[in-house]
Amino acid sequence: MLHTVKHSPFSRNDLAQVLTYMQPNDRLLLWQDAVIASTVPTWQTQLQPLAEQGRLYVMQEDLQARGLTLAIGELISMADWVTLVAEWGSPQAW
Repeated sequence: MLHTVKHSPFSRNDLAQVLTYMQPNDRLLLWQDAVIASTVPTWQTQLQPLAEQGRLYVMQEDLQARGLTLAIGELISMADWVTLVAEWGSPQAW
């Protein structure tokens, strides 16, 4: 399953929740304000296992819009997101 998180981990606990529900083959996409988590050391530690397994994606457009640079995960475009949805089916939005 593909999970998507769009809210900052500093405003909601969606990211913490999804990390407890994810199964071994699930993927996670951070987009909109959730991309912030990929740049914060505390969250990087929690996301590192997913990144090492190639299961963490970060939306390029949202990272750039916030003036941030990729620190962890795989940078993807909107076109890549469409490909993920085609491969994994409708995502579980958090």
